[in-house]
Amino acid sequence: MARARLLRTPPGYVLEAALILCCVCSSLGQYPHFPFLEGQQGRLDVIEEPLVQPIDPQTGRTSRCYDETGKAQKCVPEFVNAAFNRRVEVTNTCGEQRPQEYCLQTGGYGSKKACEICNAYVPELAHPAQYLTDFNNNNNHTWWQSETMFEGIQFPNQVNLTLDLGKTFDITYVRLFYHSPRPESFAIFKRTDDDKEWVPYQYYSATCRDTYGIPDSNYVRREDETRALCTSEFSDISPLTGGNVAFSTLEGRPSAYNFEKSAELQDWVSAKAIRIVLDRLNTFRDEVFGDPRVLKSYFYAITDFAVGGRCKCNGHASECVASTGLGGEVELVCRCEHNTAGNDCNECLPFYNDAPWARATATDAHECKACNCNGYSNRCYFDQDLYDQTGHGGHCLDCAANRAGPNCERCRDNYYEREDGVCIPCNCNEIGSRSLQCASDGLCQCKPGVTGEKCDKCADNYFDFGPQDRVFGLEGCKPCGCNVAGSRNNEASCDPTSGVCLCKQHVEGQQCDQCKPGYFNLDLENEFGCTPCFCYGHSSICSSASGYSQRLGALVYLYSTCVIESGFVRGEERWRAEDGTGRSISMNYNPVAQSLAVSSSGREKIYFLAPDRFLGDQRASYNHELSFLLRVGELGPQASTEDIILEGAGLSISAPIFAQGNPLPSTQKQEYIFRLHEDSQFGWSPRLSSRDFMSLLSNLTAIKIRGTYTYEGHGFLDDVKIQTARRGLFGEPATWIEMCTCPEGYVGQFCESCAPGFRHLPANGGPFASCIPCDCNNHADICDSETGRCICQDNTAGDQCERCAKGYYGNALHGTNNDCQPCPCPNGGACIQLPDDTVVCLECPKGYAGPRCELCTDGFFGDPKGRHGPPRPCERCDCNGNIDPNAVANCNRTTGECLKCIYNTGGFYCDQCLPGFFGDALALPKGDCRPCRCNPYGTVSERYGPPVCDQLNGQCQCKPHVIGLKCDQCEPGFWNLTSGVGCEPCNCDPVGALNGTCNTDYGQCVCRIGVTGRKCDMCEPFHYGFSLDGCKPCDCDQIGSVSLQCDATGQCPCRENVEGRRCDRCRENTYDKQAGCRDCPACYNLVLDSVSVHRERLAELERLLADIVSNPTVLNDEDFEETLSTVMTQVDQLWEDAREAAKSGGDKTVAQHIEELEERINGVKEVLMSIRQAVGRGSDLATLGKLNITQAEDIIKRAREALTNAQIYLDVQGNDALSKAFDRSNQFGQQSERMSKIAREARLLADEQEDDATSIEVLAYNARNTSNDAFELARKAMDDQRNITDFIKKLNDDVQGLSSLHDSTMRTANESLQQAKLTYREALEINTEASSIAIPPIDTSVLKAQAVAIINEAERIKQDTEGLIDERSALITDIEVQLEVTSDLVERGWIEQQITTELLADTFTAEGKAKEARAKAEQTLSEALETLAILEGFDKQVQESRLKAEATLETVGEIEALIVEAETQTKEAEEALMGAESDAKDARDIAKDAQSTAEDASNQAGDVRTKADATKNEASTLNDMADELAGRVAETDARVSTFEAQALQDEQQVMEAQEKANQAKDRADEASSRVREAYEFVQEILDILERSPDLDPEQLESLELRLEEAWQMYHQSGIESTVTELSESRSWQERQISLYEEEIRRLRIEVQNIFEIKISLPDGCYSQTKLEP
Repeated sequence: MARARLLRTPPGYVLEAALILCCVCSSLGQYPHFPFLEGQQGRLDVIEEPLVQPIDPQTGRTSRCYDETGKAQKCVPEFVNAAFNRRVEVTNTCGEQRPQEYCLQTGGYGSKKACEICNAYVPELAHPAQYLTDFNNNNNHTWWQSETMFEGIQFPNQVNLTLDLGKTFDITYVRLFYHSPRPESFAIFKRTDDDKEWVPYQYYSATCRDTYGIPDSNYVRREDETRALCTSEFSDISPLTGGNVAFSTLEGRPSAYNFEKSAELQDWVSAKAIRIVLDRLNTFRDEVFGDPRVLKSYFYAITDFAVGGRCKCNGHASECVASTGLGGEVELVCRCEHNTAGNDCNECLPFYNDAPWARATATDAHECKACNCNGYSNRCYFDQDLYDQTGHGGHCLDCAANRAGPNCERCRDNYYEREDGVCIPCNCNEIGSRSLQCASDGLCQCKPGVTGEKCDKCADNYFDFGPQDRVFGLEGCKPCGCNVAGSRNNEASCDPTSGVCLCKQHVEGQQCDQCKPGYFNLDLENEFGCTPCFCYGHSSICSSASGYSQRLGALVYLYSTCVIESGFVRGEERWRAEDGTGRSISMNYNPVAQSLAVSSSGREKIYFLAPDRFLGDQRASYNHELSFLLRVGELGPQASTEDIILEGAGLSISAPIFAQGNPLPSTQKQEYIFRLHEDSQFGWSPRLSSRDFMSLLSNLTAIKIRGTYTYEGHGFLDDVKIQTARRGLFGEPATWIEMCTCPEGYVGQFCESCAPGFRHLPANGGPFASCIPCDCNNHADICDSETGRCICQDNTAGDQCERCAKGYYGNALHGTNNDCQPCPCPNGGACIQLPDDTVVCLECPKGYAGPRCELCTDGFFGDPKGRHGPPRPCERCDCNGNIDPNAVANCNRTTGECLKCIYNTGGFYCDQCLPGFFGDALALPKGDCRPCRCNPYGTVSERYGPPVCDQLNGQCQCKPHVIGLKCDQCEPGFWNLTSGVGCEPCNCDPVGALNGTCNTDYGQCVCRIGVTGRKCDMCEPFHYGFSLDGCKPCDCDQIGSVSLQCDATGQCPCRENVEGRRCDRCRENTYDKQAGCRDCPACYNLVLDSVSVHRERLAELERLLADIVSNPTVLNDEDFEETLSTVMTQVDQLWEDAREAAKSGGDKTVAQHIEELEERINGVKEVLMSIRQAVGRGSDLATLGKLNITQAEDIIKRAREALTNAQIYLDVQGNDALSKAFDRSNQFGQQSERMSKIAREARLLADEQEDDATSIEVLAYNARNTSNDAFELARKAMDDQRNITDFIKKLNDDVQGLSSLHDSTMRTANESLQQAKLTYREALEINTEASSIAIPPIDTSVLKAQAVAIINEAERIKQDTEGLIDERSALITDIEVQLEVTSDLVERGWIEQQITTELLADTFTAEGKAKEARAKAEQTLSEALETLAILEGFDKQVQESRLKAEATLETVGEIEALIVEAETQTKEAEEALMGAESDAKDARDIAKDAQSTAEDASNQAGDVRTKADATKNEASTLNDMADELAGRVAETDARVSTFEAQALQDEQQVMEAQEKANQAKDRADEASSRVREAYEFVQEILDILERSPDLDPEQLESLELRLEEAWQMYHQSGIESTVTELSESRSWQERQISLYEEEIRRLRIEVQNIFEIKISLPDGCYSQTKLEP
């Protein structure tokens, strides 16, 4: 520890307090720093005398953080005034806006105040904020000062003093030394970081509870010892100056004596910034009288602002040093010891984490200890669990040499340790190994079917190297199962990963068990696996044909290969020989050797040519062998590319003799074998496709085998064979012969022929040609399959009977037997039928045309058919040669009228000149008609076309007073031909003009001498006496005349004391005209007095002009302020509307809305199910009703028939029976019992039938009613379903909202990813910053390791972000499922949803327009704020101009520039107001549109509500929603109406504001003009006084008159009243501006709060529930 002694002894009571504070702070390691202890440079005059100077064991430099033995101990930086020369931000300073007067407080009301000026722009009068923390000199006090109470500085207006210390300090005290009386209420706040909130330190107030809401108390309890107190100790108004306030951070805090163990107090004394909030001034209560001097005597003024403390380093540093950050800023940081790091030494170095970091104490320095990583790592972190278990918390990171463990004491997992102690990776394949950990010898344990030292591959004939299905007992690799016939080289092998077998070229399939498309016959002996389908190119689908064999039985051999061969047993067997040019060469046959021989006479090549049986269709030999025996008679053969030649189908291929592994010919007989296949390995050139190669074999025309290979060589050929297949069922089948599956139109085994009704295309194209249907247009039944020609009937012709025969017309393509009809033309001529079925003859006489030769051709006219009168023959048109003979339609074909006259001619026969032309149209040569060329100004215009002239002489029709052949001249005495109405008279003055003529272009008359004017009706300047003799010159004297222009009598305007017509002499008692006709010098003293008076008036005038410059004002525009307030109110209202819209119609959360939506969906499902059941019951009832109706109708019908029959029976048979009964009654008597019984039975039967009929009728009516009820029920169910779809549409919209929520989720995920990337970049920046800190004991590798750890952490965050994206992918999937389910529901009700869709679209449009209106209103507010800023700038410029005007009188000329600038500012304000007006109009228009849209939406909502009433009982939920929607629309309508009214009111207010601004501008312009004129007069007078040192009385009198005139102009301008008015307006407006600024400040705070709330709200609900299962 160090000792200290104070160099100065303070007063006794202060010393006692200092000693108490020393005791309190001793445990903190600090010494109290009271204001009276402050030294010269912001430090205490404390001499620290360390007993020893210990040495840092790591750096070797002197350090107070280690004792003399090198043991770490607590150390702290020196105690300083942390505020010294630091910048203080204040919210109010006097003299910044303008020079301000303030008065010194002398105490009490009525005492005279001594007042001074505060001017921030004059150093001697300024009191800026830097005076708070500068060097405090008792001989020259400086202080900061605020504005006075006169400017509004009083509660509740605060003044804030904010001191940023630049780094965290342990604060001991805060001291304020006041120049003014101490405030009645003020507070001290502190902040520990820039992003932290301000924490109160101490309150000072005489009214603690009223002002700050806390009691006046100095007592702090231990459980609440970091609470700010409030005291009235320093709130008295006395002393009036020099008051001192010292706040000790630990005074009265119970734990101050145990500071090192109190984390709360350690945080309590920590501060990075101090703020002093001055709330209420101390007064004598005399401000209530409103005396300006009294109000100006109350203000805040502080001489010194001191903060005593130590740089906070947590006991791990003895000093703080300046450090430059990445951005270039310089800041204080601790020079950390004890292996610590950080700005406050608040953390351990990266590799010193074996013990937890802690603040150093007097008993324990808590030095950070290095981790034990056994030399395998230089990075570690503190592990609390490990520390609790072992007492060492250093957990190593990134162990080198493949080590692991907290201290890198063992090998990493999946590594093994060699005998030399090196850890080697096992590298066991995690898929093929049973475990990734290998044995001590490095060998891995493999799964079944897996092999390799690392278990990393399948065994032979196994595949699918990967994890197997243990449930089914599968482990390791699976067997391949390849088809040997389809496998490459006939060996079963597969890809060890996919299990795909390695197939032959034309084979495919997982197990090589099928041919590729276009191939067939999977064959073990086929090198390529399958054979390509040929089918002459017409089909790619084929299979092996039956009925072919490749081996024949024999007596000697069991089987013999089917071949075509020549053994030359019986001779040459029709073989031939020729040279390379095709010339035939003789052969020799050797019957003994049974071979053929050829020889050459030179170097030519001699070939053996195979006979016909080797040629022709040899497709059966495809992919088979051609073999022969060959020897030559000489050594040294020379092979070529054309040793073996095959020709056919227009193709030719060849191969050298040594191709396909064959040897060169020699004198010994050798066998040569050539495979007939197109693959490149077989050496056939040129290389053909399989189809072309088989095409060559299908029509093989030549096989040439070269016999000679040397000069005059000999060759011998024997035993030629070619493998093939033959028809027959005996023997082994030849499966390579194809059976094609032909498409329509083709037949044959190989699709080589056309089916009946088809023909080859092209004709005679052979089997390769395509087959197309015969096309005879139904006029022939026979079609040649090769040529395709039809044998036509029905008067048709052509290969396809596609046209009519000559002399017939019609469309033969219709396919009927009467398609072609005879032509209705003269002499049976040919004709043609047009597309519109018009028949046109093709052989009309000359001059005739038309479909039936009934018209005249071009150049002829007439009427052959008499359509327009009697028939007339066609004659040639006569146009007198004035037409173009090469043109068409020169004349009308009926009347002969010429239509295309040339040479400017016209008329029926082109025999006249056109209007506007004249001449002889019939003259030769042609072209005599010339243009009139009339002047358009002087010629009478025609209604249509150009002006016309006489056709013979070309005279134009002239307008009044216009002459000339072309009407291009005016009559004498007239002018202005271009007037359009003829020429105007000159009207020359008869007195001033020489004659009556004038210039025809300008109308200027010829004037007499001294006369001027267009009409010569006035005198020239400086002339008079207008007469027949002209005008006389004024000849005014230049010295005596005021102006050289005289009046009508010739009198010149004379100067003072000058007279005469010419002003050429002085008045009496004056002399010296050159000097202005001076008076006699007897009264010269009076002249001097007059000059003095004039100069005093000039000085007064200059003073008034200076006042105008220094005291302009801004308009007292109350209307504008009201408009601004109204606009701000609208902005608030629009913001509230936006918030209500964001709530989606209530205060419910999105999750609650989703739950409510799910309940509604379930309700809709139930209603839909009941509707479906009702519809089903209705359908059943309707069916039953229909059945009942049918049955009832049948019963009624039968009943009616029975009744009719009964009636007929009663009418006929009954009458007969009744007659018979009467007869019988008469015969047997009335008392016959039998007859009575019969009658009674008949009566009963009739009654029963009548009852049955009645019951049937009732049943019918009941059935009908039941049917009607069923029908009504079904119709109601359908209506219910239609209304249900409206709600389904609403559900669809909600689903769309969920879709947008999905998009928002994706955006959030992407933002999270970007945030992770940003974190990664910040980690890199932190690494760079750490690397740039110059701390000697720190190793850069440690910093690099720390950066790597940060990078790993960033990667972890990135992985978490990606995991979050993956988790939300399930949510996206659920949303997509919901979209699909809901879209299916929507599809069933699309038609019924249209009305509601339009309603919602209109509602959304209204909402969008309302938002646009809100944006417009916000823009209006922004522009209003800009206008306010412009006005403030204008006021500031005015104040600066006033100061400049007071500084010097020579700058009077700047008045004009200031006035022009004021006009510019006024124009800018006007433009801003005009912009506000335009925005208000736009907002009004948008409000109108929104109202119209809302009205439409309201009407449509009414319709929806009407429809919803029909389903009230079945769907009450839908009804509630419709009611709610209607209410919201009504509310929107009311709000829109309110907005419209407000917009109109805003517009009116803006118009009034603009009008007032215009009035102000006009007044300013007028005043400016008058002041400018007055200034010019004054300047002119000053110039005269300066130029004339000896002034005579005449000049003085003239100056006096001009000065008087200037005074009159000045008084007429009303400048004094205007200045007074503007001064009052300026004062009022300054107060209003202050109020506006405060209001704007509060609004900005509210807007910022709302914006932060908006940002904090989620974009959507991320916990979603499926709408349907």
